[in-house]
Amino acid sequence: MASSSSDRNLYIAALISCFSSGLLGYSMGFIGGEIVLPSFLASFHLEHLSAKDLALARSVSVTAWIVGALVGVPAAMPVCSKFGRRLCLQFSAVLYVIGAVLQLFSKNELKLFEVGRLVNGMGSGAATLALPLYLSEIARASERGFLMGVYQIFIQLGALLGFWIAFLCQSTLPDDSMVQWQVPVALQFAGGVVLLLGCAAIPESPLFLASQSNYPAMEKSLAWLRRRPVGDPSLLAERLEMEAATELGEKLKGTSFLSELKKADVRRRLHVGVGLMVLQTSIGINSLNYYSPIIFMSAGFTSVRASLFLAGTFGLIKLVASLAFTFKCVRYRGNRFWLILGSAACCITMLILSYCVRRSAIPDPDDNPNEVTPVKFVGVVSVLMVYVFTFAYGVSWGPISWNVCAEIFPLHINSTCCAITTCVQWASVILTAAATPPLLAILGWALYAILGGLCFVSLIWVALVVPETRGVGVGQEMDEVFGGETAGEEEEVLIDVAETTALLEQHRRRRSSLATYPPPL
Repeated sequence: MASSSSDRNLYIAALISCFSSGLLGYSMGFIGGEIVLPSFLASFHLEHLSAKDLALARSVSVTAWIVGALVGVPAAMPVCSKFGRRLCLQFSAVLYVIGAVLQLFSKNELKLFEVGRLVNGMGSGAATLALPLYLSEIARASERGFLMGVYQIFIQLGALLGFWIAFLCQSTLPDDSMVQWQVPVALQFAGGVVLLLGCAAIPESPLFLASQSNYPAMEKSLAWLRRRPVGDPSLLAERLEMEAATELGEKLKGTSFLSELKKADVRRRLHVGVGLMVLQTSIGINSLNYYSPIIFMSAGFTSVRASLFLAGTFGLIKLVASLAFTFKCVRYRGNRFWLILGSAACCITMLILSYCVRRSAIPDPDDNPNEVTPVKFVGVVSVLMVYVFTFAYGVSWGPISWNVCAEIFPLHINSTCCAITTCVQWASVILTAAATPPLLAILGWALYAILGGLCFVSLIWVALVVPETRGVGVGQEMDEVFGGETAGEEEEVLIDVAETTALLEQHRRRRSSLATYPPPL
């Protein structure tokens, strides 16, 4: 592997492009605190609404962004495939900036704020399509897994920043000032501008340029990323690999996707991918992502400041879990182990949380209604259960669902299948985000019991349906895991590619490079 100094430009390109995932995380992180700020409620005339109407208004503000993200994925597909990954990232940044401007100037119009959230979400959705492709295509095969982990870390860093910005604005700015809720929104605008300008300074994906037969530009892109002169033998090796991978992809595109769906192994892979994305978003994490301040209030921490502080700590736990998975957990055990363990831990913590929130809601006969009642012990346990759930999820369902979907599909239908699983993921997020406030208002503590039941269902489903894919090559080995057979034409192409690149073994293993092209979302 190249030295770290030769990878400097690669890491610069990765960090700049990962700014888009940081913006995605920020959009998820700050809104939970934003919608409970006194200035936000006053500016949009929400402070006098009934609990039911307020829950509905909050639900729409959160869900508009997620709907936009769902729309943004298919909207970005032609941009990403025709004009490139980098331009698609800039396209996402433009949408993000426009959405932030609409929110900033919404003044007293909640509908305009929601439209801004929708457009902002479209930018985030477009980035979820382009960024993983860009990262996988600029990295060497041995570094792709690490960069995908960095992608997750940036999401959690953005979410953490969003949580704490909302807390600091509530703590330091007056409740009767619109600036209190506008500062978190303004940071969205600044971040979008940084991404837009930063992407102009990094090269297009060399693999995309190869797919467009623009080989001179591909070599220049590789030369910049690897910090080597054009014509360097290692660049030549990588160029030949990319040409071969592109040829393989082109030859396998002749079969229609509908005919591929007739194959039992393809249907099984889609079952696994779609199931992972549905359960990932349904077992409780999105309820915590968007409404954690409200949940902490229901556990007894009734002040806005206390709930926002706890929500900020919740974001820190998510970041720690992401770091633990990327640098530790993924090295020791397989995907099935972490998914099953995560489901079990999440189930237990949700059931305990349900009991504690129910106990917190029972009035104590010794309490004086004229005095401030201290937080009960069960309230503290409730917070701890949220944190344990978050960590367990962060080392299991959070990253592994994306990783499995990126590696299980056949090369020639990889992008299409992952677009399906990504859209399913966003659609599931919409349903859970929209349903959480009214369900919390109607069911209260029972909602957590239901989520605990879903965690148990996820455990059984993983044990029965999801095969182990860690360390399995994405070619014929993965076909064997899912009971498929390599088509004759594909075998011939693989043989041709192997012969073409036989002299390149001194630079890297040919098969592992092909096996990972191109991991999408």
